[in-house]
Amino acid sequence: MPAAGPGRVRGPAAVEKDVWSDYSHILVKRQGNVRSLVFVRDTGQEVVETSLNLSRPYEMIMPYARFMFATYLFQAKQQDVLLVGLGGGAMVHFYRHYDPQVHVEVVEIDPVVVDIADRFFQVRSEKNVHVVTGDGLQYIRDTKTRFDVIYMDAFLKPSRQTDATGASLRQKTIEFYKDLRGKIAPGGVAAINLNVYSGTPDDLALIRGVFPQVYVFRAPGGNDIVIGSSAESRVEVAVLRQRAAELDRRFKATFAFPELVNGLARQGGAPK
Repeated sequence: MPAAGPGRVRGPAAVEKDVWSDYSHILVKRQGNVRSLVFVRDTGQEVVETSLNLSRPYEMIMPYARFMFATYLFQAKQQDVLLVGLGGGAMVHFYRHYDPQVHVEVVEIDPVVVDIADRFFQVRSEKNVHVVTGDGLQYIRDTKTRFDVIYMDAFLKPSRQTDATGASLRQKTIEFYKDLRGKIAPGGVAAINLNVYSGTPDDLALIRGVFPQVYVFRAPGGNDIVIGSSAESRVEVAVLRQRAAELDRRFKATFAFPELVNGLARQGGAPK
């Protein structure tokens, strides 16, 4: 199941679908021109995973999703990317609109989410997008492909098999992160969405134990987007700012890449 972005659907919203899968209780809600994919926890808390403007699905309404594209600051020319966790497919829409030549492989464990993404969010296997229903962690272990970018955005309903945020305990091992690093092409990076909680420092220490260079971007709403790189040397902030300006000129996206750089934290956690 994809990552649960922060927030709730506010105000009156029509429920377009209410379904239980083997993994979660899922709602599709619509408020005006915005459609949202919502996961309902056992407590009744509704957590918005994806919100899309149906007229501009590439807009990246969810702040954490914008910060995932900090990958472009380190790998500007992408050809093959892997998304572990589909949700409503907002990131797929970004690639389709802004960088359509990129081959996007998506792995989603919940077939109900795959169906919802197709029917309500127009994300399916077509052209350069390939959606696979399966276990993303096992997929990383088994694949022979090396990707320019791998996005880890996979969460389950919190249980004894996950941490408090729903991240699988199978992901929280040195062995997994070594597998992840091994499936990244030279010059490529991994982007890991961490929903911040008391164990986040331990998660960061684990990632830093595998990747020589780690950059933490603090997204509004309680997400750390962690970029792991195998590069020998660290990219200076001034260089990242220059690259961000170039990306703004290149994409003319609905968000500003320099704002992503502003969210960068120091290696020890203090904001820059």
